[in-house]
Amino acid sequence: MIADLLRDSDVTGAASEIHPDFAQQHPLQIAVCLRKLMSGGEFMTVEFCGRHIVTQVLDVDSRNARFVFDAGSVAADNHALPVANRLVFRSLPGGVRTEFTIGRAEPIVFDGRLAYEASFPEVLYWVQRREYFRVQTPMLDPYTAAGRYAEGDSFRVELQDLSLGGVALRTADARFGALQAGDILQDVTVRLGDFGTLKLDLEIVSPRKTLSAAGEPRFVMGCRFVALPGPAERMLQRAITQLETKRQALVSRQ
Repeated sequence: MIADLLRDSDVTGAASEIHPDFAQQHPLQIAVCLRKLMSGGEFMTVEFCGRHIVTQVLDVDSRNARFVFDAGSVAADNHALPVANRLVFRSLPGGVRTEFTIGRAEPIVFDGRLAYEASFPEVLYWVQRREYFRVQTPMLDPYTAAGRYAEGDSFRVELQDLSLGGVALRTADARFGALQAGDILQDVTVRLGDFGTLKLDLEIVSPRKTLSAAGEPRFVMGCRFVALPGPAERMLQRAITQLETKRQALVSRQ
């Protein structure tokens, strides 16, 4: 069933149809994309010789430009994969289309089970389906958003990411998870660390439930800014620029 979901028409379009602006060619850029797939536990299809498996990225070695991916569930497919000369990877995690092609992959044992190791692709297509550039917010000393539910009770949640269009909020609070798309959180105080504090209305557009590594429920709410005054936009732009600059500096040292 997972394979059927991943092989829909939105994912299986030819890479040649993807705009070149979405092509990642530098090994460090490719490593970042592969690590995002790995950390999110995202599923991918690998197509080869009329067969396919569903896999996940298990390890990324940016120094040697190689990565490891999991074996499939069918022995015959796993046996055929190492002799294939062309492997096409496709995924659609969180609305971000990912596609790349590699040559041969070598069977290895990883964490006690069958897996495959291969060189980075020459090109990886990472198609962000968003209007605004979005950055991850700090894990240590996180940015926060605080306000009140319609019933009057207060809430305080962390920001997961940030853009000029909105924010994603994360929390383990089940009451927050009961909110629905279209709900508006009024007069929310958004604290952006040293950059300052904003008070904005947020409209929930993409609510979803996830699980922590321990299997506990977590709620992530994608929100858009109902309105964004000029001074608030300038503060957000400064924060986004500095966060991305720090991220790129970290990547360059890996």
